[in-house]
Amino acid sequence: MMKRKVYLIGPSSEAQAAADLHRSALAGQDLPVELETLDIDPAHFHEQMSAMLSEPEFLGAKILEPYKQPSLAYCQEITPSARGLGAVNTIVRRPSGLIYGENTDVLAFVDYLREQGIDRVRTALVLGAGGAARVALAGLRNMNCARYMVGFGHPRRPAEIASQFKDIRRQISFFQLEDMKNFFGWINDVDFFVDRIPLPPPSYRKSKRRDQGGGDSVKRWDLLVNATPVGDNGTTGESLITVTNFLRCFERVLDLVPSAEPTQLVNLARSAGVPATHGDVLNRMQEDNAREMWLREYRRLLNGEVDEPRRPAKRSNSGSSRRKPMLRKRNG
Repeated sequence: MMKRKVYLIGPSSEAQAAADLHRSALAGQDLPVELETLDIDPAHFHEQMSAMLSEPEFLGAKILEPYKQPSLAYCQEITPSARGLGAVNTIVRRPSGLIYGENTDVLAFVDYLREQGIDRVRTALVLGAGGAARVALAGLRNMNCARYMVGFGHPRRPAEIASQFKDIRRQISFFQLEDMKNFFGWINDVDFFVDRIPLPPPSYRKSKRRDQGGGDSVKRWDLLVNATPVGDNGTTGESLITVTNFLRCFERVLDLVPSAEPTQLVNLARSAGVPATHGDVLNRMQEDNAREMWLREYRRLLNGEVDEPRRPAKRSNSGSSRRKPMLRKRNG
């Protein structure tokens, strides 16, 4: 069988865990597909990327930050999710030789929620406004979310997100994460939540639903997403939200921190009776999606399958045929 090679591109310190996961899974496939790590020098990104793609044995690559956005330019075909996010984290060479790009982070985000029986998220509060938050926003957009609240740290983030997500920017509200920290510091000092239903987050409206144990009625949000690094290495055991009752404002909590163990936020949510998941689950799902892409194209190659013709030529022909009836009409 044809030998093929896949690469894991990114800083070696971050790539090793993912590389070990893929090597173990690929070994179980009994196929001549090898994985190598490639720590590209940013100053020579174009040269090294071009050299990798020109290798006859190249099959695909998994791409880590900070190379997800610049790698988009090397793809001849990309999925709508990757295009909307402006970044790819997985590429694969198709039998035709075309480089196909996907963002499996977005796929995993959506797949996880659907596996939980959630077909649509109507309202979501996203903590953070960086790369992980944009993955969440892209996934939520795919699930027809109607209302988003995004907590940001850097003052430039709201404008960046509004520019990147033009189609949903009117549905997004922003608040400063520092304001939320100050709010929780105050309510902890005054025991605001003791024996009471928490006040809803900003812009909530009253509903007829009543939670047990309290007199105020609140409309719950569908999803809380932590897309900040709080709870990751160096901040293990920490959480931006420290009040358990506040978490009861949400139907589900999703912490994107790729921790192997449940984070403090996840533990707090579960103690409040709210379903919660930490990022390692999604991380494994997106790695599985990437590997399946490589193996699918490898099997197509073995089977001698041919890609469908590219669409640009079709559009040109159809445009020509659409103009002819108008010319005939004028001549008649």
